[in-house]
This record gives sequence, structure tokens and C-alpha cells, in this order.
Amino acid sequence: MNTDHLHYIIEVSEQGTIAKAAEKLHVSHSAISQAITSLESELGLKIFKRSRSGSICTEEGKAVIKLSLEIVSKLIEMRNLGQEHTMLKGELKIAASSIYFSTFLPDLIHSFRKDFPKVQIEIQENETHNIIEAMKNNLFDIGLVLGTDETLRVDDPRISLEVLLQSNVMVCVSKHSTLAYNKTIGPDELIRQPLVIRNEKFAERFWNKLFLDYGEGNVVLYSNNHDVIKQLIASNIATGIFTEYWIRNDAMVLNGNIVPIPYVDTDTDYSTSYLISVLPKTKHVPIVTREFIQGLKHKLGQG
Repeated sequence: MNTDHLHYIIEVSEQGTIAKAAEKLHVSHSAISQAITSLESELGLKIFKRSRSGSICTEEGKAVIKLSLEIVSKLIEMRNLGQEHTMLKGELKIAASSIYFSTFLPDLIHSFRKDFPKVQIEIQENETHNIIEAMKNNLFDIGLVLGTDETLRVDDPRISLEVLLQSNVMVCVSKHSTLAYNKTIGPDELIRQPLVIRNEKFAERFWNKLFLDYGEGNVVLYSNNHDVIKQLIASNIATGIFTEYWIRNDAMVLNGNIVPIPYVDTDTDYSTSYLISVLPKTKHVPIVTREFIQGLKHKLGQG
């Protein structure tokens, strides 16, 4: 018994004519007519009384249509069961630097969960060095870090690093600052500004190196509150640094209240930053991880 034939007779019973059913199903009139004849021969009964005015179900035909509807319904249930069984499942543990949370990661997680609702996602925000150490110990499936050339030189047989995006380090000043029209800013000029500094490892290493080479700076505030930091910068109370990617769509940058200027320091690795993925160096990366990385690269314009 051909299941297509069941669909045909169901449609004929609903439409009342073979011609209308053929049009609805996008098949030929003769295909449906032959299917009905074949099915009636197989069952040994008449399903329809056919005439020029249309096709009317016989009493036996009504019973056949009812059973056909039940069979088709069960077939749909079976297909759905199969799709549910093959649907991506599992757990995904992610550790990420704060830049990911304040840019694209929330949207990426939302779309990934929509596509793969059976995947359980656990996310932890942490510093770059902590994430790398955690990945070495296989505590997460994916690490997403903000790093420098120094980070990329990490060589450990347990992990692999891949650059997702390169981004320049920008000195952020108020539109009222005397530096606002500079093409670039170097370390000797930056050190003379009142400074607002984020409490994170990446920023700490940047500033420690700067203070060591050029002398102690005038730090107005240490904070991880980005709104506070940006407000201090926009008000011309302090100068700060951000990666270009972090601020490219920021409202204060777009409206001109904060002016980002490329930081140039030929003596260190800190003029350029990178968004980097860290994966365990295993032969088989789970499909859940592969799907997430693919979505990640697509979000960043790489896929």
C-alpha cells in the first residue's frame, strides 16, 4: 500500500473532485485516478462513486478515509518522533571574557537555544588567564577570551587557540578633550592623562606595563561598571581604553560624545587585541560544540 495513495483519497474526499485534489496536491489527474483504482482493487471495495459531477465516498469508502486519516496522523507522529530523536541534545559549557557578554554573546545564545532547545547551556564570565587554565583542565567545552599576541603564544598540548576577530586598542576621550583630534595616541601621551581603569586582568597588565615604563599615572577610578567609565570619559573627567570591537556600536561613540583614537605602542603587544576561541585539543569535537562555533563565526562575519 502506497502512503501517497492515502493522501490522494483523503484530498479527493475533502475536495469532492479528482480535478480539485490534483490541483491542490500538484499532481496529475490521471495519477490520482490510477491510485484510486489501484487502492480499490487492493482492498476489494469501492471507495468513491465517480461521476461527471464529482467523487462521492461510499459507505465503505468513508471507513477507508477514516482509517487513512488515522494512518497518516500516526505517520506524522513517527516522523516527528524521529526528528525529536535526532535533534541536537547535550550540554554546552562556555567560559567567556566580559567583552563577549556586552557585545554579541547574548544574541548568539538566544538564537542557538531557539535552534537547539534541547541543548543545556552553562555560561561563566571570567578573566582570560582563568579561562585558559580552566580549558587546560577540560572544565569547559569552549573558552572565549580577549587576548593579545602574548595570549596567542600560549603553547599547551591540551588546548588550541583560534583568532576569531582582530581589534585595535582605542584610547577613548571626551569630544572636549585636547586629544580629541589626534590621529593616534602613544604611551607617553596617555600616561599624562587622568585615567579610569577597568578591574580586569587584561587591563591590569596593560596599565602595569605602561606605569612600569613611563611612570605612575593619575588614576581617577578603578571600576568594572562600563556606564560609569563611559560617563567619566564623556564628561572629560578621565581617559580610558577599550578595544575597537567593544565600542564600535556604542551610543556615546556614535553620537560623538566619546572619541576613540587608535593606541600606538611599537614596544609592546598591546596595540592590538583579539577575540580568541579556546578549545580542548581532542580528535573529536562534539557536534554541539561545532554547531556553536559555526554560529559564533557566522555572527562575526567569518561563516
